[in-house]
Amino acid sequence: MLRLIALILCLTAPMAHAGKVALVIGNSAYLHTSPLPNAATDAADMAERLAGLGFDVYGGTDMDRQTTLEAVDTFSRALSPEDLALFYYAGHGAQIGTENYIIPVDVQASDEVSLTEASVRLQTILRTMELRADRRIVILDACRNNPFVEAVASRSGGEAPRGLARVEAGVGSYIAFSTQPGNVALDGDGRNSPFTTALLAHIGEPGLDIHAVMRRVRGDVVAATGETQVPWENSSLVDEVFLAVTDAPRPTPEPAAEPVAEPQTAQYHYVGGLDPNGDGFLALRTGTSANAQRIAKMPEGTPLQVLGSEGIWYYVRLPDGSEGWAHSNWIRCCTGGNAPRPRTEPTATATCDSLWYERNTIWASYGYCFTSPRGIAAFGNDGCFRNQTQAQAAMSGQQRAMVDRIKAMEAAQGCR
Repeated sequence: MLRLIALILCLTAPMAHAGKVALVIGNSAYLHTSPLPNAATDAADMAERLAGLGFDVYGGTDMDRQTTLEAVDTFSRALSPEDLALFYYAGHGAQIGTENYIIPVDVQASDEVSLTEASVRLQTILRTMELRADRRIVILDACRNNPFVEAVASRSGGEAPRGLARVEAGVGSYIAFSTQPGNVALDGDGRNSPFTTALLAHIGEPGLDIHAVMRRVRGDVVAATGETQVPWENSSLVDEVFLAVTDAPRPTPEPAAEPVAEPQTAQYHYVGGLDPNGDGFLALRTGTSANAQRIAKMPEGTPLQVLGSEGIWYYVRLPDGSEGWAHSNWIRCCTGGNAPRPRTEPTATATCDSLWYERNTIWASYGYCFTSPRGIAAFGNDGCFRNQTQAQAAMSGQQRAMVDRIKAMEAAQGCR
């Protein structure tokens, strides 16, 4: 059921600079032990909640190992670096040694080796997210009494570990556990566990970053369980992350001193002067602070309109209609005229003139100061600030590759 919902969401979700993509798994119907009462409904309700917050949701309920691995792969391929990636799991999890494992519904294990081979290593999922997305949230409602671990421990004469092990993750990660280390979480008597009940209540509250959400969740769970269960978290986030985004305040334009007789052609500023050895982008944010939520990443040459200002911050609009605040230090004026056309791959039937224009439009967008009469006539040098080496260094690898492909097409056609 969840997989069908995920497909529909992916087909209809609007394109965005910074997408939100979630993998949601809930396992209740274990084949070789008693079922968990509400893990599947926890996941189903969380998937619906996240979809309502604009996430593309993948995953499912009561998944075996193979289906789980396929869901992780599909989720991974849907991610891009600017996305917010979220993984939610409800069900049995196991700490074996220093590692944590997600336990599918078809697990049948007699010892630690067979248990690890039949399960899915949590660190594998985390590593996949780290490689694909800059911001990552992991929520685990899996610290429950685990019959698999208890059975293995009893056969080996040892003691079963309680809960899950501490998880280490790279910068940009946030990991939430339903209870503190060394403790087990309650399943609850209703439709959802105490942890997921609180999470569903607060995760969509506007204006709260993930840390603030979890503080409210923690308070609810502590109260509901008589202080026996305390949700825990481990964070290496650099920026605030909001799951429910409120609209950015738009500055009120000042009235014109006198009526404008005719509409003026919009002037397009652009992102310029970024450090090639830095992050490689200027952040579009919801407010006039480096701590405000990041809406999008704007690489070198991104065209934009300046709609207003507040101190050193500009309120800007991108060609796709996105609006927000950006630091004025890295905004240059001006491309002038109409909005620059998005760069698309030239076709095999493109003429020499169109290829030349496509190639040099890329150079112009990176602040290149033209030296040829033809380049100056077509693009002008107003506001330019880079020589060829500097402009090429500022380009993304994708843009440099496109320039090379266009030059190859020009050579093949004998263009001069």
